[in-house]
Amino acid sequence: MGIKDLQAYLETHCSSACLSVDLLKISKSFIPKRRGRVPGSSRFCLIVDAESCLDRLYGGYFSDWVCGGQWNRMLTFLSNLLQACQMANMELVVFFNGALESQKMDTWYSGQLNQKKKVNMVLRHIYNRGTPPPKVWWNPPIFLGGALRLALRHLGIGVAMSMDDHEQEVIAFCREHGLQGILGQNAVYAIFDPPRYFSNQNLKLTYKGSLETKEYVMDEIAKSLDLNPNRFCLFAALLGNHILTEEDLYDFYKDLLARASQDAGKTIKPNPDNVIRAVVDYVRSIPDISNMDYVGDAIFRDSAKGNKLDLISKLKQSVQYYFNGTEEGFLRYNPRPTMGNFPPQMASNKQQQDFTGYGAHLMNGAGAARISPEANIPIPKQVKTRIGSREVELPQVSPEIMRIASERHQKGMMSPWVYQVLSQGEIKMVVTLEDESVREVPTSMDLFRSIRKTVYSVLLNLNKLKIVHENQGNKRVDGAGAAPKTFEVPIKEWVVRRVGSQKPSFDLVMAKPVEWKTPSIERMWLGQQPEDKTRRLRAFLTTMHSDTPLMLNTNYVPQHLLILSCVLRYMLEFGRILQRQELDAFLAMSVSPLLHDVQTMQDLKLPSVQPRGVALAALFMAGVEVAQFANDVCGAPVPWNMVCPWQFFDGKLFHFKLLKANNNTPLIDMCDGQVEQVLRVERLRQAIMENLQFEFAKPFLPSAAMYAGYPMPYGQGPGGPFPYRPAGMGRMPGGPPPPQGGRGMGMGFMGPPEMGPPNQGRGRGILGRSPVDGRGGQLEIAGVVVGSWGPNLSASSRGRGGGGGGNQMQPRVMSVGGPRRGGGARGMFYRGGMAPRGMRGGRGMMGGRGMMGGRGMMGGRGMPGRGMLMPMYRMPERPFYNRMGRGSVRGIRRPAVKARPKPGGKKKTPKGRGMTVDPGNSGDSSEAVKAEKSGDDEEEEDENYEDAEDEDDEANTGAIGKQLMQNGLQSPDSGIHGDKSATDITLST
Repeated sequence: MGIKDLQAYLETHCSSACLSVDLLKISKSFIPKRRGRVPGSSRFCLIVDAESCLDRLYGGYFSDWVCGGQWNRMLTFLSNLLQACQMANMELVVFFNGALESQKMDTWYSGQLNQKKKVNMVLRHIYNRGTPPPKVWWNPPIFLGGALRLALRHLGIGVAMSMDDHEQEVIAFCREHGLQGILGQNAVYAIFDPPRYFSNQNLKLTYKGSLETKEYVMDEIAKSLDLNPNRFCLFAALLGNHILTEEDLYDFYKDLLARASQDAGKTIKPNPDNVIRAVVDYVRSIPDISNMDYVGDAIFRDSAKGNKLDLISKLKQSVQYYFNGTEEGFLRYNPRPTMGNFPPQMASNKQQQDFTGYGAHLMNGAGAARISPEANIPIPKQVKTRIGSREVELPQVSPEIMRIASERHQKGMMSPWVYQVLSQGEIKMVVTLEDESVREVPTSMDLFRSIRKTVYSVLLNLNKLKIVHENQGNKRVDGAGAAPKTFEVPIKEWVVRRVGSQKPSFDLVMAKPVEWKTPSIERMWLGQQPEDKTRRLRAFLTTMHSDTPLMLNTNYVPQHLLILSCVLRYMLEFGRILQRQELDAFLAMSVSPLLHDVQTMQDLKLPSVQPRGVALAALFMAGVEVAQFANDVCGAPVPWNMVCPWQFFDGKLFHFKLLKANNNTPLIDMCDGQVEQVLRVERLRQAIMENLQFEFAKPFLPSAAMYAGYPMPYGQGPGGPFPYRPAGMGRMPGGPPPPQGGRGMGMGFMGPPEMGPPNQGRGRGILGRSPVDGRGGQLEIAGVVVGSWGPNLSASSRGRGGGGGGNQMQPRVMSVGGPRRGGGARGMFYRGGMAPRGMRGGRGMMGGRGMMGGRGMMGGRGMPGRGMLMPMYRMPERPFYNRMGRGSVRGIRRPAVKARPKPGGKKKTPKGRGMTVDPGNSGDSSEAVKAEKSGDDEEEEDENYEDAEDEDDEANTGAIGKQLMQNGLQSPDSGIHGDKSATDITLST
């Protein structure tokens, strides 16, 4: 309940007052007002409350917001919106909330808790499904407010930002400059009764060239409520707000609903609609509202919440708050207009290069429009902040610095954190798309705290204060020196940590004088000398821990990629977050021409959305926001148009590059085959990693969530940790025994329980299995033997079963490709998974002649015998195969061979298509082909693996292969892992 529920009530129960309109048609028929108190503009001008329509300004609810933000697409939408408005003679001024609003902290915190719940649902959806979340969970991407201010400034659209109270300043700006209405979604504006009130949540720019929305007609609202407009202020105050809260009015609501239940003869539930209806009836029944003491006494007569006099005082303040926003209240406190025709030049259309600090641009008066000219320039005073039970004084700020900060803040040309720190020593940090439970990626609050602490110190001039204090001590006559004094200043960072906490909390960051010599804030903001420009840039780079020679070399780091390079360097140095291929994905994205191809990026479909990519993109954009804060404090050494995120980042493109990088794609392929892009990536990487002592993050072991569709090892639940076991290692002591039958029999090892699985050769990751059998084998291509290798003698000497020839290791043959042999794969559900001739017969993968015996792949002579092991996991599900085609794997029975003579002078076998891993003994190629075709059990001679390998190398290394090796082309992995610089690539003629 509360004033926030009134907007939904008006749309539901006052539908006659909500009209669908086309703003462009209204603008074309607009006739400017020539007379009156404030002469209007020649254009139809509206003020847009940006805080309630961030999704509309972003471009809508398209699903790729979760990837980190598509900023070029947002810029294109705003360009189309501006073009449509200009063609209809319409103008917009976008108003952002830059106020700390300490009095509304509880309201802000409750809204952030709701956003936190949405973020948790979004992350859970991505982890479980790997797809973009539904639009009802839309959450503003990180740095959306800053990106919108930069984009609007880039397009020449008017921008303003509040300082103390957002809603009051929006309506004051509208009345002061004679604007025609407000685009908002807050019932407070309905109480203020602006000239015209439109909904920005229903704002839609259509393809047919219309700008559709809804208009709330205030006269119709008064008729629907059957309430005199002069009682709207009392009505809104009794609904509850930040002054008179809903808890203070709980007994009043309870009494109203009890009376309504008696009159209706049934119980009325205390939902928002019933409460609003009861309050309207009560306010309508009050005979006289001029005596607020009498009204307050009647309202709080039976209240048990606090002192009655305090509640009456809050009621008066709440009514006065709404009265100040009405036209009558505005005229009472602003008897004469102070501004002429609107619009003031909120932002110059030219892209100013802020190399000369802030002084020059504020002296020319071109952009010095003020919301309240004399009243809103704060007078410097000693700011105090309360830490627990004690008050701490912040350093006093010079009047010139405060004037510059307030003016740039009101025009939206500076990070709102700057003015909040100077005026109150606090900042608010909104909820971001981060998972605090993931240890591999720290939160942006923790990672970038070091930068913010340094920026606080520079902004508050702590180094200068320390030097002045020391110099004063040295000049003392008695020679006692300066008295010890601490220069630590506490800064509150309001943040939402947990969903369960219902009370706002803050992190206390102690700003201290930095160790390096910093120029004063006056020098950085007002200095006009050429060396001041260098001081600003060096101060910014030092703050970002990126003061290296190559960072200043535009051949390595172009100016529009300086912010990206600084943020990535900081993440490498302090976070140990990025892997090598992830860094390459960031850099390849920044140099790709697709970054500015909006249509291609809109048509691009991502195969999946990875949680790792979402976390890295969110962390990077949080770093960009902190970098803009540092740049503004240091006097904007990086021009504002080079801080725009669409110059170097696109979330969807980053995910596309990251998916390719994680798939071991060479760098040249990540750069779309363009050598020029590879060279730019190499230079950027060299500049970022210059003189940097760090380690790349290690690849993470996949979690059990990756194997949600796969059977887990015996005794392991899908929710628990995946058991790691190196290759060749037996079952862990004390573990459960493997299953002895059934379809999942291949999930464990197939030997005696007291022994581990046979020697598997080299291990391959956490699955612990190698496709190469330790008993020897052959390599066949399309049924033609091309190589063989011997058994592992250490494994064969262990004696695993029966006597006589049973102690010999049985060689195995695995064939890939070639014609269908011997009735093939009837009953084969998974490729290589079931017996070729059904569940219980044939010479198949699961058994030789039958499930429990024979000479098959899973067991030699019976279940516990010798045979090739199945992997610990199953492959993704594939369709049912009735026939064995290319790529099928077939087990062939072979007798024991005691000696394997080397072939002498045999004719080389031709190489077929496909690949076969054939462990076992075979003879010459013609006999092998016959054996594969007929399926007989004839003995075959073995070939030596080493000789076959040499022959294969010679055959595959022809003239073209030798030429490629001589030309120095990289291997497929060298582009990602940086084994060879891109400058070593040569093209042969």
